Amino acid sequence: MWPLGAKAPSAVDVRIIAACNVPLDAEVRAGRFRQDLYYRLNEFTITAPPLRARRDDILILAQRFLEEASMDLKRPVRGLSPDAADLLVRYSWPGNVRELRNVVRRAALLSSDIITPEHLAGFDEGAGQPEAADRAGSRSAPMTLREARDRGVAEAEQRAIRWALEVARGNKSEAARLLKTDYKTLHTKIKQYGIRPGDSRPS
Repeated sequence: MWPLGAKAPSAVDVRIIAACNVPLDAEVRAGRFRQDLYYRLNEFTITAPPLRARRDDILILAQRFLEEASMDLKRPVRGLSPDAADLLVRYSWPGNVRELRNVVRRAALLSSDIITPEHLAGFDEGAGQPEAADRAGSRSAPMTLREARDRGVAEAEQRAIRWALEVARGNKSEAARLLKTDYKTLHTKIKQYGIRPGDSRPS
């Protein structure tokens, strides 16, 4: 390449990474994208599924964004309540990871300790309703609001515990630290939910 004002070219070694939210091969066939440019870019393709298709990543990413927001915004936020975690997992995330990051940062600004559902009121909860089959199942087996809340909390706690044990490679003390709780509470929850050693690596 020729740097501006230079008298001789300079050798460069670059790698071009391009992202797109439409299938470029279809755009080429439709005449909306240059074929020669497509073939230059299309050396190696990575397909990233939307966040709604990899729900196991939601709480991991949310925790990472929360730690980032706590440092950037100087907010002493310790974590997500089980109800808040359940809301995040159930939401369909049409804006993908960027939307999740924005929601977590906004919640961190509103909270001074633990993020609860009221701190998540700024995003479109309607897009995160359970699938039609779940709703049909609810009609055939109705439950009270308390039962629904308790079931949601239990499911969120189990997901969080399994995630922490996996990240901590089965070390319960480290898992308790990740979950911002004490070892005794975590041990009690593991017994309560019947989470077996085989569900994660042994401590």
